[in-house]
Amino acid sequence: MTAETQQPSHKKRSGRRVGPTNSHDLILDTARAEFSEHGFEGTTMRAIAQAATVDAALIHHFFLSKEGLFIAAVQEAFTVADLVAVVSEGSRERAGERLARAFLTHWEDPEIQPRLESLIRSARSFEGASAALCDFLGAEVLQPVTVALGHGKPELRASLVGTQLLGLAYMRFVLRAEPLASMTAEELVRCVAGTCQNYLTERL
Repeated sequence: MTAETQQPSHKKRSGRRVGPTNSHDLILDTARAEFSEHGFEGTTMRAIAQAATVDAALIHHFFLSKEGLFIAAVQEAFTVADLVAVVSEGSRERAGERLARAFLTHWEDPEIQPRLESLIRSARSFEGASAALCDFLGAEVLQPVTVALGHGKPELRASLVGTQLLGLAYMRFVLRAEPLASMTAEELVRCVAGTCQNYLTERL
C-alpha cells in the first residue's frame, strides 16, 4: 500500500453555496447595526465592508448600491413570521385585529424595535426610500395576506394596510407622539383593528 493510498479519502467541499450565503447574511447583519447606529448618510459601504471583514466589491455584487443594501437590511423589521397563516386562520371578522397584533408584537421585540426606529429615520435620508418601504411592505409582506383572504383588489388592500401600519410605526416608535407612544400594544390593536379590517375585507 502506498503512502498515497494510506491517506484517508476526504472529498473536499467546494463551499460555493455556504460561503456566499454566509457572507450575504454577515453583510446584512453588519449593515443593520451600522445603519441603526449611524443612519443612512453616516454609513458607508467601506465601513460596512471593514466591520464585516469582506471586500467592498462583494457588497456591490450582492446589493448593487448602498440604497439596495439599506432596503434589504430593513426587511427584517417588516417581515412577520407566518403572517398569512396568523391572519387568515380563524374568524374573518377578526382578521384586522390579528394583523395589527402580529405587527405590533413583532415591533415590540427588544431586538426589532430599535432597528425599526433607526431604519425608518434613515429611510428619510434618501429619495424614494419611503416609497420603497411601502412597496416592500405592500407587495411582499401584505399582498399574500390579502390574496389569501380573497376579497378582491389584493394590491390596493395591501397598499392601504401598509400605509396604515407604516404610519403607526412612524408615529409610535420614531416621533413618539403621545398618546400613541404611551399606549400598550393591546390598546393600539383595539384602536387600529377596525381600520385594518375595513381595508382587508370590506367593499372598496
